[in-house]
Amino acid sequence: MTDNSSTKPIELLLIEDNPGDALLIEEMLSEVKGFPFTFDHVPRLSEGLERMASGTVGVALLDLSLPDSHGLETVARAHAQSPGVPIVVMTGLDDEETGIAAVKMGAQDFLVKRQLDGNLLVRSLRYAVERKRAEEQARRHQEHITALHEIERAITSTLDLHSLLSILLEKIDQLLPYPATTVRLWNKESACLEPVACRNLHEESWKLIARESGRGVTSLVLEKKAPVTIKNVQRDPCVRNPDFCRQHNLVSYLEVPLIVKEELLGVLGFYTREEHDFSKEEIEFLSTVAGQAAVAIQNSQLYQQTRDQAIELERADRIKNEFLSVVSHELCTPVNVIMGYTKMVKDGMMGELNPEQDRALGKVSVCAKDLLAMINDILRVTMIESHGLSVVRTKFNMSVLVDVLRASCEIPPGKKEVTLHWDCPAELPVINTDNEKLAQILQNLISNAIKFTEKGLITVSVRPLPQEESVEFTVHDSGIGIPNEILATVFDKFHQADSSSTRNHNGVGLGLYIAKKLTELLGGSITVQSELGKGSAFTVRLPCMGGDKDTALIADSIH
Repeated sequence: MTDNSSTKPIELLLIEDNPGDALLIEEMLSEVKGFPFTFDHVPRLSEGLERMASGTVGVALLDLSLPDSHGLETVARAHAQSPGVPIVVMTGLDDEETGIAAVKMGAQDFLVKRQLDGNLLVRSLRYAVERKRAEEQARRHQEHITALHEIERAITSTLDLHSLLSILLEKIDQLLPYPATTVRLWNKESACLEPVACRNLHEESWKLIARESGRGVTSLVLEKKAPVTIKNVQRDPCVRNPDFCRQHNLVSYLEVPLIVKEELLGVLGFYTREEHDFSKEEIEFLSTVAGQAAVAIQNSQLYQQTRDQAIELERADRIKNEFLSVVSHELCTPVNVIMGYTKMVKDGMMGELNPEQDRALGKVSVCAKDLLAMINDILRVTMIESHGLSVVRTKFNMSVLVDVLRASCEIPPGKKEVTLHWDCPAELPVINTDNEKLAQILQNLISNAIKFTEKGLITVSVRPLPQEESVEFTVHDSGIGIPNEILATVFDKFHQADSSSTRNHNGVGLGLYIAKKLTELLGGSITVQSELGKGSAFTVRLPCMGGDKDTALIADSIH
């Protein structure tokens, strides 16, 4: 673009009440070559203010002694009337201080009237015009920075797309001189731009017109991924809805693409109500605004996608848990029937058995019990993950719980080289927690230790921690141990230390997962230490929750 500002005539307004001085100044300027100008002269400030308000004045040459104004008041009134018009003031011989004060009040330069010559006057006028242009550019630049900051701060305050677009258009309306703005976003499913938001237009009418008119001008934006301007949308043949533009007094239009990393998300449109040439600087600034908006829109869309996916995953997980719960409940009945009839036959209620038949039924009974245990574990997991478990706290003496566990936790006959040892002090505290869930936690840990220990010692220890108002349970075994690389995932669902295809241990890997979830439900913590080939130690720490020996419940409350 060529800058013709140096060859374009300067519209000079002289506000001077002395006709002789006015004629002399006009002659001085005419004698200077290469200074094209138009000359207008008025003798009074009031007339000068009217001319400046018309918007046709390029620079004002202002005398400070006029019939209707005098001194710095003259500068103040002129600058207040038209702050965009550069002003050069003329002072008396010994009035330099007044000239400097005038510059501070908004004038661009000052001259001593009796020292004027043509070249000096031209230099001063050109300097005033260039200085005002630089000031205006700096002001616009600062306004743009402020607007960008305000818009960015506003649109990053929410991830909801509807709210984001509403805030974006509201901020543009507040900060920028565009009376109407629109946003259309690319719909991947329909492969077209959907009108989604507008400002200072009838939204339903605009959306209807935008859909009916199709791409129109927007096709150029989509093809080039670059801004497109239309000087008059009411007359341009590319515009398919001129009647709507006339109805809403829309004249000039700029459409800017919303692009993030080469991906076109939509377009941002700006309307004016008068014919307007969008400058290169203006288009660059509005493209920056569109860039900010595009990033915020993409973040909002990604957030919505993630949210939708999370809802769908939660729904699928809920369906899965419901399915597992129903199937597990349905499996319980036939398994219990199998166990019942197996016991009846094994007990001789249906005739005497030979040793081989007895051994076979023993295996059936063991497998049925294992299957029932797995089914119960699945039921517990579905209850945990659906938040169907509640904590029922009761006060009871830990010694009673230990006695119950000793009676129920036994080494199976097939593991004759394994010893179960209980390391508990004679006096144990009363704690206030859910005894059934605590018993389940410890049973799972003890069963896990028995399962993975072929020979050696399993020690169950209980230690009161009075200073911390908690109690600590540790199950230590001398089994196969856990490799370091999978130690962090040992409490994960369906995880087993021996997960190879040739593993020798039954179960689906839910025991430790259930133990951890129940421990957390009771407000405690569970940790593990292990060394491969030497064994593992699982430690549960629970708060006592204000237990009181005198109010302890008896063993009947522990199941």
